[in-house]
Amino acid sequence: MIEKILIIPEKADIERDSVAIAWENMGGKVLRIGKFWQPPKLDPSNVHVYGNDTFCLVLQQKLGFNLVSPTDDIFAKIKKKWLKRKITFLKLSDIKKLMFPTFLKSAVPKIFKASVYESLDEVKKECTKLPEETLIIQSEIVNWLNEARAFIHKGIILDCSVYEGSGDLENAKSFLKECIAEIQIPETCVIDFGEIEGKGWALVEFNASWGAGLNGCKAEKVLPAIIDATYYC
Repeated sequence: MIEKILIIPEKADIERDSVAIAWENMGGKVLRIGKFWQPPKLDPSNVHVYGNDTFCLVLQQKLGFNLVSPTDDIFAKIKKKWLKRKITFLKLSDIKKLMFPTFLKSAVPKIFKASVYESLDEVKKECTKLPEETLIIQSEIVNWLNEARAFIHKGIILDCSVYEGSGDLENAKSFLKECIAEIQIPETCVIDFGEIEGKGWALVEFNASWGAGLNGCKAEKVLPAIIDATYYC
């Protein structure tokens, strides 16, 4: 039985609400907070969070718990056979060396829009306020046929769903099982992956279990990943 407190934003959200219901059904308490920058005094060893990045990171700072997140450079440590495309890490100051168009995203999630950029000027406009040291991931442009999401806990796929396009779920799971058996990943995380046209299944990105949406996964199945994404020591 869960005897922990799950803190979520007070604003209604279908996915967060389903996680809250599953949490309460397992005996836990759910606390909805609006002014998360002024949280009530709580024992950090008794707290877990599920929400957007700002919400969870501010609560971490205010309450003193820890969050499990994939490292920003996790893709740099993964063999190309799991990526099936060329991926390069570079600083924002180096973008002038690139050939356009190209796909770019920030190594730290959501600092700027992940997209195919047609020109250097387009990138500069998007990243105008970012420091030159900002770490960027460049990828060759590929055509994704579909995209799936899986919640992982201690090397086990808790649940998996193809949420964009269509694809064989069993083939998706088979690919991911082989992948996570070989690569190093956090104890809990969310992995997005999909099929690249002409190349097959490949990893898309890693997300933190405390902040990733369900995207078709069942809340009651993925609770262990969300629980262990927050800890105190």
